Amino acid sequence: MNKSSFENIQGILFDMDGVVLDSEKLYSQSEKKLLTQYGVKFNDSDWLTIKGCTEHQFYDLIYSKFNLEISRSELIKKGRSFLKDLFYKKLNYMNGFENIHSTLKQKYKLALVTSTGIEMVNHINSFLSLYEKFDLVITSKDTKKHKPNPDPYLLAMKKLNLNPKQCIVIEDSMQGIEAGKKAGCFVVALEGSLDKKFLHKADLIITHLDDLKNKKLIQ
Repeated sequence: MNKSSFENIQGILFDMDGVVLDSEKLYSQSEKKLLTQYGVKFNDSDWLTIKGCTEHQFYDLIYSKFNLEISRSELIKKGRSFLKDLFYKKLNYMNGFENIHSTLKQKYKLALVTSTGIEMVNHINSFLSLYEKFDLVITSKDTKKHKPNPDPYLLAMKKLNLNPKQCIVIEDSMQGIEAGKKAGCFVVALEGSLDKKFLHKADLIITHLDDLKNKKLIQ
């Protein structure tokens, strides 16, 4: 995409965890402090799969790999409760997001496109006022297929009345990058949650949200 193409951009579609919210390290804490009690220990390959997945996909992985005595429904209940408490105490916006948001909201339509469930997103909104920062919020309840399928991004563009050439997707996971590319968008990967070598399918890799301005992707 050349400079003139970026002048046609009208929408910025953000992933949530690891892009808008500094939440990935808190998910890791939930594994160490909660899931290990039941014999769950992820390897590096598991974490590559987990980042960007839905809650349903997350527990599918757990119960396919580990023989747990606790029921799925009970573990989900405990997991949600643990995360809600941890998020309320420690969750914040990613470094640079609120600064870049003040610039973006003046010119672009902004969408939050997350694999996280509506219950957790509503909880986060209750103390971080997440919804007021976006023109549209897409959660896992809004589509039957999830990342790495393009459906969440396709739905966001449809609701914003934009086409792929008018949108930039910002992601931090392999699943999210694949979803954005399949949707036909220019995909920017934010390094941090994953090492740069796992983000190579993105059109551009940045190390900080301020790079959106520094690399002149936005006006």
